[in-house]
Amino acid sequence: MAAEKLFEKKVEKYLHSIGVYQAGTPSDKMDADQKGWFTKIWGGGYQKSGIPDLILCVNGIFLAVELKASVGHASDLQKMNTARINQSNGIGIILYPEGFEDFKNIMKGVIQCNVHIQGLNHMRNAHSSTKCVMLIKY
Repeated sequence: MAAEKLFEKKVEKYLHSIGVYQAGTPSDKMDADQKGWFTKIWGGGYQKSGIPDLILCVNGIFLAVELKASVGHASDLQKMNTARINQSNGIGIILYPEGFEDFKNIMKGVIQCNVHIQGLNHMRNAHSSTKCVMLIKY
């Protein structure tokens, strides 16, 4: 669990560096121009199971990211929810540390894109690997 938490902090630090800020971040703590927003989902008795760890809106595009440590495995429910997000024209990702560079490329594409999700569909194949997974069906 510690490895996943460290990876989560690395992803959050990267998001802040590109102007995607966590809910509640004060304006004086924003070093880059704001391009997006995210919140961390905490599992528990009041939360549906299988919801991705990070919910983001970047450049008007919905993204959801399930974070996993290198040795972690997504549950069937996490895979199903990721696939349904992608089927709904959002971007759902199961992300491992080894896929972090692919994730950065996806984020660059989302920020630079001047069209909505249909214009980003090519990224599903161009930047999807076994460590940065964008499931279409499950």
